[in-house]
Order: sequence, then structure tokens, then C-alpha cells
Amino acid sequence: MSSTPAMANRGDGAAAITRFVEARLAESSNELQVASALYAESMKKQPDNALLAGKAYGNAIEVGDFGLALKAVRTLQAHGAPAPEMPLLPFAEAFAQRDWKSADAAISNLEALKNFAFMKPFLEGWIEIARGRDGNRSLVRAQSNKTGKYYLEEHVILSKLASRKEADAMGLLVRIVERNDPRMAPIRIIAARHFWAIDDPKTARAILKTPSSGPEARLLQQIAAGQKKRVAQKVTPSIGLAFLFERFSNDLVAQQGQFLSQVMALAGGRIAVASDYAHLTLGRAYSAAENHRFAVSEYAQVRRESPYYLVALRSEVASLDADEQYDQAIARLNSALNENPTAPELYMLKGQVLRARDEDAAAATAFESAILLGEKLKRSNAVMATYWLALGGAQEQAGIWPAGLQSLQKANELLPNSPTILNYLGYAQLERRENKENAVAAIKQAHELRSTSPAITDSLGWAYFITGDYERAVTYLETALAGQPQDPTINEHLGDAYWTVGREYEARYAWKSAKLFADEENYQRLTTKIDVGLRPDLVSP
Repeated sequence: MSSTPAMANRGDGAAAITRFVEARLAESSNELQVASALYAESMKKQPDNALLAGKAYGNAIEVGDFGLALKAVRTLQAHGAPAPEMPLLPFAEAFAQRDWKSADAAISNLEALKNFAFMKPFLEGWIEIARGRDGNRSLVRAQSNKTGKYYLEEHVILSKLASRKEADAMGLLVRIVERNDPRMAPIRIIAARHFWAIDDPKTARAILKTPSSGPEARLLQQIAAGQKKRVAQKVTPSIGLAFLFERFSNDLVAQQGQFLSQVMALAGGRIAVASDYAHLTLGRAYSAAENHRFAVSEYAQVRRESPYYLVALRSEVASLDADEQYDQAIARLNSALNENPTAPELYMLKGQVLRARDEDAAAATAFESAILLGEKLKRSNAVMATYWLALGGAQEQAGIWPAGLQSLQKANELLPNSPTILNYLGYAQLERRENKENAVAAIKQAHELRSTSPAITDSLGWAYFITGDYERAVTYLETALAGQPQDPTINEHLGDAYWTVGREYEARYAWKSAKLFADEENYQRLTTKIDVGLRPDLVSP
């Protein structure tokens, strides 16, 4: 006997509930893609279920399933229960489809929900530009809102480029170039790629004349080498509008707004599907949410020709490291090195991964390769100083000494006023109780240059302890601890200093605090100190 329609509906509902429960269980086990597939199946059976749609939306954003997120948003809108950011997804879809009526409706919905209403002038402006009209009248309305005004300058520049008004854009770009603000590096890159695409490499180079970021320097090298294919790129309305979402996503990451950052990145990626910067931005959003598997997937889609390739590769390796996928990180770097064996930056990345695996001697070999290549390519003193510092650090940890000292001294010669280099140079010698006068002088200089650094203040306090000025040591170590109260090294140093000046109760308290975060090697030493007090053989290294 066949089922009646009512019985069939009840069966569908029961199946949907089963899938919903399975999806929730998958989420609790961090099987996010499994959960996404189950939510999608459930929503096919119950497309009007608001509770299901709410859960599906959150999961879809986490796994980057734009289609499922959009479907969930439409269900929630039909029930009158959308979150303030939700209309941005229908807007992105409508813009990508050139469905201007639906895009306008999405803007109206966004404005009604208020939180993101400041975006309206930008969204309307880019629609006008995409339709071949003047979008400037819409864009300038952003001046009436403090948040909108903060983002206006860059979009006026991009709108001029997208509208092929390069002369007007250059009038604004001159100020961006002269300020050389690192925040505006992506705008300089977009503009330089645009001018290169219209066969004006001279202007492109002028925009990048003082690069403040790795991608700018890489793009400048590519222009000089004539590597134009897949690098030169005219600004389109899609690129300009996508950058609005990408900028918001990156800013939200900085403010620890991980979920909204992913929403913005997904919207930007839907508008500019093949954008290297869109993949980089979504990868950053996933990384910030500690969703490293998805971050790796996005970073890997940034092509080798992109100015952002090395940044993406570095970020991909960092995500693999954070996920403790060290072998995969090395394999990824070896593959990249096979493709580009003369890139010192890749050897630097490999050395950093090897150090994360405590393979310091192997890391030193990688850093040595980076130095040889860097010298051949005539990298700047500042860059070479970081290479020598990395080598010295790896050698010092591997017990390759005094070669490590010589590397650190070389770094200091190349960049003599670097607080980081001076601090490492001094502290490494203090740990070995050698060249104390020179070591203390280096740390004092580092502290003069960066007195707000807890790490450097700790080094100076410890330098005073090693040289017998215990009261002064306590003063500096207490200051360091105030800036970084959970640091085990600072706590142990302060405990040793307290004990030496007769403050034994406070010493044990500091050692106990250090013990909470100590590694296995230091844990036993701290345990003994807490039990018996400070002996010469128990002093911190």
C-alpha cells in the first residue's frame, strides 16, 4: 500500500530531524564538512525550517559553502529573523549575477538592519560603476559616517581606475605613495598592476618606488623582469567592490571578529572569484578562527605568479605548523623549491619549519642557503640581517658555537640599531656566562631603543642579576613581569632575584607561576627550587 502525502511528509520531517542531529554531532567532533553536507541535505527536505537554517548558516560560513549560506539566509529572511550582516550574501550573489534589482533590495535590507548601513554608499557606488555610470556621487555620501569616511579614500582611487580615469586616480595616488603607509600597500599593488596592464610600467614602478611590504617588492621585481602574464591586471568593478569586503575582513581579523571576517571574505570571493587577494583574505580569516585545514586550501590557490605568492606560501606553512603538520609543511616547501630553487625566502621558510620541529642544525643549513642566495641577489642589509639573525639563532640552539655568535655579530653589523638583534646577541652570551661586559652593553642598547619590550626588559634585569646587581635586577624583572605576567622565563628570573635578595616567599610564588607554563626540561629545575630554594646549580640558564 502506498503512503499517503501526510505520512510521506512526516517521514521527510523525521529524516530531516535525524540529519540535523547527525550534523550537530559532526560539528561537536569538528567534522565541519560532514556537518555541512548533512545540513545541506536537511535543508533540501525542510527548506523553510528557521532553526535548521540558523545552524546551517553558521556551519556554511565556517566551511566556506557560499551556496548553503545563501540558502540559509533566504530562509531566515523569509522568517523575519536575519542577522545584521546576512543581506551582504544576497547582495554579493546579485552583483556577481548582474541582477541589479536584487542587489538594490539587498541594500535596502542591510540598511533596515542598521549595523552595516554605513556600507550603503559603497555598494551603491560600485553598482553604478558596474553599470557604466558615475559612482562618485554615491561614494562621497560615505563622508557623512565616521566609519564610512575611514574607508572612502581608497575606494575613490579604485573607482577612478575602474572607470578608466587614470589621471584623476594618480592625483590621489601621489599622496598614498608619499605617505608610504603599510596599510595602503594593497591599494598601491592594485594600482601598479592596473598601470602595468595598460602598458604604463613607468607609472607602475613609480607607485612602488618605496615598497613597504614583501608583495610590493615582489611586484616591483616582476615589472623589472617583464613578468607580465597573470600579474598585470586592470581594475574592474568586481575587483574594487571585492576589496571593500576583503578590507573589512582583514580589519575584523585584527579586532578578533572571526565569524564576521569569514562572512566578509566569502562575499568578496563570490564577487571576484579568481582573485588572488580574495583567496589570501579568506585564508587569513580561517587562520584567525584556527580553522587551519581550510586556510591551507585557500592559501594554496594563490598562484605562483601572484605578488602575494610568498605571503600565501608563508601563511600556508604557518597554518600547517599550527596544525602540527610538519612533514606536509616541509613537503610543500620542497615542492616550491623545486619550482624556484633560487628564492632565498623559501629557504628561510624551510628553516623556520625545521626549527619548529626542533631540528636546529638542519634549520641552520637552510638559513645558510638563504644567505648565499640573498647575497647573490644583492638583498638589502636589513633583509640580510634577518637572515643572519635566523642563522645565529639556529646555530645557538643547536650548540654550534661560537659560529652562532659570529652570525649574530654579522647581523648586528648589517643592522646595528636593531633591538631584536642586540637583545639576542647579548642574551646568548649571558646564557653562556661569557663576554659579560659586551653582552650587557648590547642589552642596554637594545633597552634604550625599545624600553617597552617585556622580553628586552627581562634580558636587562637578568644581565644585572648575572653581574651581581641584584636589587636593580629585581626592579627591571618586576617591570618585565607586569608586561608579560605569564611568561615562564621572566617568572623564573624574578624568582631567582627575589631569593637572592632575601624575599623567599615571593621567590617561591614566582617559581610556582613559572612552573605552570614551563616545558619539561625546566619543570624539574623549578620543582627542586620550590622545595629546597636556590642553589648555584639551580640558577636559571
